[in-house]
Amino acid sequence: MKYLKQILLAAVAVFLILPASAREYRVALDGVAAALKTARPGDRIVVEEGTYHDMELKWRGAGVEGNPVRIEAATPGGVVIGGASTLRIAGEWLEISGFDFRDGHAPSGSVIEFRCGKEVANDCRLTECVVDGYNPARRDMAYSYILLYGRRNRVDHCTLTGKLNLGVTLIVMLNEPRSQQNHHRIDHNWFGPRPVYGSNGAETIRVGTSQQAYSSSNTLIEENLFDRCNGEVEVVSIKSSDNVIRRNVFFESEGVLALRHGDRNTVEENLFVGHGKRNTGGIRIVNAGHKVRRNTLVGIAGGRFFSALALMNAVPNSLPNRYCLVEDVEVTDNTFIDCSNIEFGTGRDLERTLAPERVLFARNTIVNPALDAPFIAVDRTDGFTFRDNRVKLAKKYVAEGFENVTPQLPVLPAEAAMRAGKGAAWYKPRTEVRNLAERVYTVHAGEDLPAVVEQAEAGAVVELADAGGDYAIVRAMVVKVPLTIRAAKGGARPVVRFNGQKGDNMVTIADGGELHIEGIAFSGALEAGKALAKAGISTAVDMIRPYNLWVDGCEFFDFGEGGFFAVKGTQATFAGRIEIRNSLFRDLSGDAINYAAEREDKGRYNADDMVIENCSFYRILGLPINIYRGGSDESTAGPYVEIRNCNFEDCCNKERGSVMRLVGPQVLDITGCNFSNSGRGGRSIRLDEATWEKVSIADCNFWNAGGILSMTGNVVKGKLYEIEPDYVNAAEYDFAQRAGSRPAQLGIGVKKVMER
Repeated sequence: MKYLKQILLAAVAVFLILPASAREYRVALDGVAAALKTARPGDRIVVEEGTYHDMELKWRGAGVEGNPVRIEAATPGGVVIGGASTLRIAGEWLEISGFDFRDGHAPSGSVIEFRCGKEVANDCRLTECVVDGYNPARRDMAYSYILLYGRRNRVDHCTLTGKLNLGVTLIVMLNEPRSQQNHHRIDHNWFGPRPVYGSNGAETIRVGTSQQAYSSSNTLIEENLFDRCNGEVEVVSIKSSDNVIRRNVFFESEGVLALRHGDRNTVEENLFVGHGKRNTGGIRIVNAGHKVRRNTLVGIAGGRFFSALALMNAVPNSLPNRYCLVEDVEVTDNTFIDCSNIEFGTGRDLERTLAPERVLFARNTIVNPALDAPFIAVDRTDGFTFRDNRVKLAKKYVAEGFENVTPQLPVLPAEAAMRAGKGAAWYKPRTEVRNLAERVYTVHAGEDLPAVVEQAEAGAVVELADAGGDYAIVRAMVVKVPLTIRAAKGGARPVVRFNGQKGDNMVTIADGGELHIEGIAFSGALEAGKALAKAGISTAVDMIRPYNLWVDGCEFFDFGEGGFFAVKGTQATFAGRIEIRNSLFRDLSGDAINYAAEREDKGRYNADDMVIENCSFYRILGLPINIYRGGSDESTAGPYVEIRNCNFEDCCNKERGSVMRLVGPQVLDITGCNFSNSGRGGRSIRLDEATWEKVSIADCNFWNAGGILSMTGNVVKGKLYEIEPDYVNAAEYDFAQRAGSRPAQLGIGVKKVMER
């Protein structure tokens, strides 16, 4: 009888909270909060279509299991939210669907948070929603798209793309007990393309932080598509315990699923497709008790931290936020096809000295006809048990636990199948179709050159028609679209000079801009009563988009102030590619090429790929080439720098000066360069390289010049010379060397040039 009474009371309670018929509210977006005050379980709040700006949305409500309060767009995608808008969710059993957050920004906090004030959300769901292009004005302003607090919340079938600023796309927060052991579910989402950021802090998903490494999150991440998520090395960063990451697709993403902190995480049945693209990665393992099983990795081309599989070395007696021992880990039944790198002991150095212990590596299949061995042993592997692994490599591999076979390989799904069911069904990805203009704008000396540049369509050519002409400008040429600025063929370079009343760049690349510039001379000489040009070519102060720059056959001269540079990337701007070829830099008080604005030593840098080739530098008081990536952070793979066949005459001879100051390029190749009467008070090449960075100096000449300063002493990979150069015509700034002026038999010892 007692139990019957309890059942009846429970039934009455349920009856009281469930209305006889669910109610539907039709409201504008700003009416949702009021409707939630009276809404009961099972009710629907339908938001009228429209575009809404500057909305501070705070939605608190309560449904019950099986009867949530639903807040939905009248038409999925028909409610567009932009401007300075954010959403805060709190309460229980709210279901939010169909909203389109587009091209806005978060004025404070993140775009969507599962908390409102001190109240968190539990058992709430965000589904079929989009956050696209929600960026601030500057890329170094940090925030996330979604912060998950509370417990048992779900984010599913959402599209999160277009993120360009610092900050993780989606974070599971564990900073208080109410959000731990949360059992959140993140599933069937499309995490759209994200370009290389050039710093730590650009993950796509992060679960916890190092301070919560040993807290159980119990988050499930499944059936998501990570599509070219290239922000940094960790696409998914697990920094807590007892999570499951399964059946996701990582498509051409330049980074890895990182078990960075925490124990007992499970990674299973994920698909990683790299197509051989640089820095595509797989799974990186730190800490204990993980199970990595039945994953398929194909065409993964990354190495070291970006490897298809990397088991890290540990720091003895490590703090939780460094590198704890990899132990009691099972790596089983995985398939690696044409993957360039499987590493055991990754990161081994004078600090990370502990190799993994008690690792079972069993029943894995490794196929790669380009490799002689299935893995790279960076440190000892006696802590591994190898069992029943199958390999097909370039040659027969003989080792206990490995069998040479021709395995049956899995058939990969088509790309369309990988994408099916991921993200908001109503969303159509924006494809940037630029109908590049074929128009050529002809500009004569005396005309308003900046005005022509600013009005030119994407893809147009602005041609300076007067050979040797004097093009005086009073403000910068601001490039906001892909554009070519070039000299007409034949004759002397037209000269662009600055004679404005307020200092400015001569060319400023702004958001959306991309520049090819050919055959132009830039004079920085001061005119009476006028301001100095700050730079020849530089970037806008506030930028969010990466840009590209190609300079060919140009000249930069007479920049007479130390802080004014010929070509410069400013702080918080980022270039995907910079190419400077066949150009002359002369009579400069400041730096010639400066991509060294990120000075906080956090691993940030200003350009990913840089090529400087066939350029000459003469009478440079500053640094001819200054590239900086400070700190020891390993979250990125760049910058990649190539400096080839350049001449340096009478450059940077001041005390402790440098002709090239190259701090932190992770891949650096200096080939065929000539240093003459340069760097005498310091060094011709000043490096600050780590042992794992790929640095090569070869076939360079040092005549009455400083030597090489290196941290490792292992950077010279080819011959060095000490020969007085024989220039074609130095008086006319032609520093090309006559054929045969550097005979191979006149080499200079590496020790001598390093000790200079």
